[in-house]
Amino acid sequence: MRIKSSINLAVSVLSTAILVACGGGGGSVTPNPVPTPAPTPAPTPAPTPEPTPEPTPVPLTASLLSVTVDGNAYDVIQMSGVSASATPGGNAVANLRTVYAYTPDGTDGTGTYQGSSWPYVTTDRDISELVVDFVGVEDVATFTKNSENQILINNQPAYQYTGDASDTDASGNGVGGVWYLFKPDGNTLEPSTPEPTPEPTPEPTPEPTPEPTPEPTPEPTPEPTPEPTPEPTPEPTPEPTPEPTPEPTPEPSPGTYNVAGALGINGPFALDSDVNSPDIENISNNFTNRAQFLETDTTLLGWVGNDDDVDLYQVIAGTSQINLELTMVNHDNNPNNTTDNVDLDMFVVDAQENTNNVGGTYAKVENAYIPAGEGDIYYVIIDHYRVDNSVPSSYVLTQTPQFASSEAQKDAAARANADFDLDKILVAKRPAFSGFNLNQTENELTQEMGNVDGGLVDTSLNALSAMAGLGNDENYQSTLKESLPEVYEKGRYMKAISVLSSRSPNLFVEPSWNRYIQVETFVKDPRYDTYQWWNFDVVNIPEALNIIGQETKPVNVAVLDSGSPYVVDPAYDGSIFNTEWGWDMEDNDNLADDVEFEQGSFSHGTHVGSTISMLNDGVDGNGMSARVTPIRVCYQNGCGPTYSAYLYLNGDANDSDTNFAQRSGGQKLHAMNMSYGGSGGSATSASCVKLGELADKGVLIASSSGNSGIGSVGWPSACPKVYAVGATNGTDRRSSYSSTNEYVAFSAPGGEYSDWNADGVDDLVYAYAYVDSYVQSNNNGNPLIGAQGTSMASPHGAGFLGLIKYYYEDIAKPFESNTSLPTSLTYVEVDKMLAANLLTNDVNKESRPNDSEARPGRDDHLGYGIIDLHKAINAIDSFNNGYFTSFDTLPYYEGPASVVLTAEDSYQSQFSIEPKGAAGAGFNDVTYSYPTGLLEVTGNGLDFTVKKPDDYDFAGWVSTTILFDFPLVEGAQLPFDNYELLSVGVNVIFNVIGEAYAINFPALKARLLDPNGVPVQEVISSVTDGQGIFAFTGVEPGNYRMVIGSDINGDNSWGGPGEMTGSSELFEITDSNISDLVINLAPELEGVANSAPVISSTPPTDAYVNQMYFYGVNATDDDGDSLTFTLELTNKEDGSSADFVTMSSNGRVQGTPREDDIGEYSARIIVSDGTDAAIQAFDLIVNE
Repeated sequence: MRIKSSINLAVSVLSTAILVACGGGGGSVTPNPVPTPAPTPAPTPAPTPEPTPEPTPVPLTASLLSVTVDGNAYDVIQMSGVSASATPGGNAVANLRTVYAYTPDGTDGTGTYQGSSWPYVTTDRDISELVVDFVGVEDVATFTKNSENQILINNQPAYQYTGDASDTDASGNGVGGVWYLFKPDGNTLEPSTPEPTPEPTPEPTPEPTPEPTPEPTPEPTPEPTPEPTPEPTPEPTPEPTPEPTPEPTPEPSPGTYNVAGALGINGPFALDSDVNSPDIENISNNFTNRAQFLETDTTLLGWVGNDDDVDLYQVIAGTSQINLELTMVNHDNNPNNTTDNVDLDMFVVDAQENTNNVGGTYAKVENAYIPAGEGDIYYVIIDHYRVDNSVPSSYVLTQTPQFASSEAQKDAAARANADFDLDKILVAKRPAFSGFNLNQTENELTQEMGNVDGGLVDTSLNALSAMAGLGNDENYQSTLKESLPEVYEKGRYMKAISVLSSRSPNLFVEPSWNRYIQVETFVKDPRYDTYQWWNFDVVNIPEALNIIGQETKPVNVAVLDSGSPYVVDPAYDGSIFNTEWGWDMEDNDNLADDVEFEQGSFSHGTHVGSTISMLNDGVDGNGMSARVTPIRVCYQNGCGPTYSAYLYLNGDANDSDTNFAQRSGGQKLHAMNMSYGGSGGSATSASCVKLGELADKGVLIASSSGNSGIGSVGWPSACPKVYAVGATNGTDRRSSYSSTNEYVAFSAPGGEYSDWNADGVDDLVYAYAYVDSYVQSNNNGNPLIGAQGTSMASPHGAGFLGLIKYYYEDIAKPFESNTSLPTSLTYVEVDKMLAANLLTNDVNKESRPNDSEARPGRDDHLGYGIIDLHKAINAIDSFNNGYFTSFDTLPYYEGPASVVLTAEDSYQSQFSIEPKGAAGAGFNDVTYSYPTGLLEVTGNGLDFTVKKPDDYDFAGWVSTTILFDFPLVEGAQLPFDNYELLSVGVNVIFNVIGEAYAINFPALKARLLDPNGVPVQEVISSVTDGQGIFAFTGVEPGNYRMVIGSDINGDNSWGGPGEMTGSSELFEITDSNISDLVINLAPELEGVANSAPVISSTPPTDAYVNQMYFYGVNATDDDGDSLTFTLELTNKEDGSSADFVTMSSNGRVQGTPREDDIGEYSARIIVSDGTDAAIQAFDLIVNE
């Protein structure tokens, strides 16, 4: 069954060449301008009226659009006729669109945004051609442009917003608090900085006209609150400083004292707007038109139950992925206990209500994520799944940026991706699978899988649910199921997968995550100078082929893609596709032809494969002197049986009943290429494990990093032993679509639809891709088709890896003269060569136009840099000439990838960097730099201490870098000319906890406890706008601890898991009041809500002189906590303590009163579990 793809390749034809764009999950095909236009602009120009042939240039204009913002009407600037091109901010359109300012740019005329949602507004024309159509406007903005052709309005760079679908949209104002509309005078609608007088004393004087006497307070010194008029009923001033109880605490009686202090809430923090507390006004957030806004990094405390079966929160994405963790309170951490545990599922959907990812299991903690994409809107849905039970619960939702997340958090978030096929699952044997002692579920799954080691299994949601034993939901009703049934089905699918996986320890059971083709397309051959010079030159392929020869080498690269060209086509003759060694995994036959190619459509697999294997034969274009084994796994932009292809290459049992080794006669597989990917995966998935086995055998694996831009992660490129390849354009910058993340290993030319290098041809990657009949009739006979995408970058990487492996193992063979060297070049050696700067060029080490941030060393944009085949051959030769004697002694520096500063360690930490091989004294110096406003760094040799400056108190996450450079000393002997050590960046991460604001808790219970946890006093306090106070009065000297908690779930528990809680350390009252306690409240995550002890026995209330008094206290605790028993007995006449009866440790009250004990007594029995206590009070009369 073919996976249906949502990606469309639009085809348009110009008069001479064809351009294709390849990338993560989407693409387009458009023809490609040739330096000289078609010699005969015939009566009928190209059939498709795409705006590339430049009919009549659209005038460059600026006009006005009337909008309403916050109830006010404004005219704002729009522009049309600008350049339709790829920019560092995304793909701009020439049509009339509203324009915006990005406040971080300031007014120095340089655009700094990088991403995909806010394209730069640029023009190649002279700015004097701009027609400003502002009718009736006197004060008109100044329009200029900078050196990068970005249009400036009053020297502020202008941008479009991809969220504006038409010329009447202006939906980007205020997004992220940094994007604002331009007014006609060039100013923006950015709110003016709040006037610094929000509280200029609401009334002109603190005492408007109270009573003539300014201080009618009975108490002369109201200690805790020095308000001049605490309680003479002053005018109802709207906010008499947000202190809920401004009245001073009463003076304590002699010998007792007061305890008071302030309450605050750690922030950013949010409270679910519809909880179960009668003290809090509920506002429904149960669907998209009522979604509650949630700021990035906010911790959320929420509750679901009864009729409140779903909560919705709207979030705006930023430049980094945000990982979400949902922790349920009424859950004992046993996923099999579906009877008693609450079950909450978490979904992230986009503004079009498409499901992006799902946390849907039976676990206590669910994971999901907000994708990177500055300004993009998403909804986080918390659904109360009640098929198995209807247990209500509080929950806590936390957000952590990707850069600060643990590997476990990243992996759990990646597994939540919801881009999968509901009609398939992936089942595969784990490496230790023996076939013995399988349980019932494993037997059933292996029977479904058949006599293979893994692959896709056809199923249905109902069949999958039945196999997992999910509860019948045929008559189940819920807000989510009725309103968003497709979202609900994704959750049920994931729940079934999680159950089957937990029951199958010998198998991988995973979603069938979708994979997409990533298209967004030495003697020089005839078309080299026009089309191929830039991408081949930047990788230094011609120089390398001068050394190793341009004829085709026995370098075998498996290309997993849409197949190969038709055998009788010139594209087949002009490249080396060893179809007899490959396989069609989709149709399960030995003919790996690309069906789309045969039908005259663009062939992604042909383009990718011919980039590697095009012959250097004086015809058409050049290749990399390698040969390709095509494995067909993709079709119509979707890719399906990829796991079966991994089995085929690894020699495992698969649907083909054969494998690469059998069909090739035992040929060595040097490298493999995967120009596809998707956002679902995991480092421990079946695919990553199987690819790891191939890598362990020596196969070097390249995969396109993805086309989703800043902060996006794709699979399988993120697998541990796979090289994720990023894309660059004609000026060696990151192509705007190329994904950035920690897994990018290196980069290669991927192209971009613009002529960055000004040679008259778009900076695309050109190769075979169309059947010859189409080339002749639609492309003037030019067989080279232009395409862009990380799909195009990856084959450069795979060919490069195959060639260096071949050169090391079969040509140079340095291990013959130095037997300590390995005979095979694997990912282990390649990793060390990358770190030693032997395979790439660090083009990001300095800032450049349109890329103002320098990123020396390995970075998330280009990895270690752009591959350089000539440099790699020189490096291998340096093993042959004895300069390098071991891969373990290559020169580079190693430091921690990141250092985390925590409040517990006073935001300070230590780390070291370590030289490897020849690096160090006598070879290089060490210098370092860092942002002094964010860090303080001191060094002692190669040991360093880093801390947050004491005066840095801005709340939020910080991720910044200490950059180490290693300039070579004069006279240092180098392995080859121009060699240099790679810089090393140590990422420093810290999070400053701020204070929450605009948060109200009308009722919080504060309890003063003695050292045994026995309550002494209880008071009700509150928090208004994030601040509050508390006070206990008449407290006797002694040691105490204060705890405070909320009750949002309405169970009268007041604190504990799922509630806001806070507590003090033990403190002592001696001879004065305490007024400076500060308690910060935060959601409590761990454990379950505490159940207080219950006393069920009734005490005898009469005792008699000289007769034994006995009372056995019967107390229970639902949590099974250990209980302590305390007795307080006080003479009601004189207040003295009595001791004629005592309490045992197991709750036995007994004793014999004497004649002088006759009288009435107040008795209090206190039973405590250490958190809560039960108190039984009664009067005891001692009779004669």
